[in-house]
Amino acid sequence: MGEHFALTVFSICIQAAVGIMLFVAIGRLMNKEGVFKNAVVTATGLGIIGMLASLLHLGRPLSAMNALFQFGTSWLSREIWFTAIFVGLTVVAAVLLYAKPQAAGAVTGLSAGAALVGLIDVFAMARIYSSASVPVWQSAATTIEFLAAALSMGAMLFLVLSLKEAGKMKKIVALTVAAVVAVQVAVVIPYFISLGAGTGTALQASLMILGSLKTAVAIKWLFILAGAGLVLWLAKDELSKSVSGAVAGSAALILVGQVVGRYVFYAAMVVSGVGLT
Repeated sequence: MGEHFALTVFSICIQAAVGIMLFVAIGRLMNKEGVFKNAVVTATGLGIIGMLASLLHLGRPLSAMNALFQFGTSWLSREIWFTAIFVGLTVVAAVLLYAKPQAAGAVTGLSAGAALVGLIDVFAMARIYSSASVPVWQSAATTIEFLAAALSMGAMLFLVLSLKEAGKMKKIVALTVAAVVAVQVAVVIPYFISLGAGTGTALQASLMILGSLKTAVAIKWLFILAGAGLVLWLAKDELSKSVSGAVAGSAALILVGQVVGRYVFYAAMVVSGVGLT
């Protein structure tokens, strides 16, 4: 329970922060007057929380230092480095926004750099699990789940935190969320349905766990679909200030859905072999 909680907090916080910084970078490039201070500060806070949470699931934290020197062969090492670089760039961007707000070009560059490093980091996270000795994770669906979570959560948090500054970004964000969720549904649901034909002991054990968590699985998809559908519906009214509460509600639905889904993801872990590598 504790380990699953720490892993969920780590991955959700980092991925949400990455998604926020991606849309901050796009927003600053599209709107030279946009500052998006609330979004950058929130991404920074989420990144720091995520890094702290990552220490809680390590049985021997000092042993993790060994992974730092295996960048060329270990996805875990790459995740550690890219996470640290992403959080570092985001922290510097936030500090500059307060200490030297006139350095708009530097903040934009840092935001874009953080977004790029963050996306690589999310991919590295997914590779850790899809290459692990856990049959239920060994699929491109894991990468889709992680990227979809980063983009959908980040987009909605960015929109809530920057609704007044978003301008033309509003419709782009809404359409992005709808498209990302559509891809997530199209890839992930058929994959899990196909797992029923598997015969491995570990896989069947994972499917039994998922069966026991069917209510949580239903909540995941209902909330994600409802949130995406609501923000897409709101997009026709240009997501005006008068519906800001509905935008926040849509964001909450997607966040809850992705968090529940991530907990289910970790709870379904049944190892066949040596475990994570």
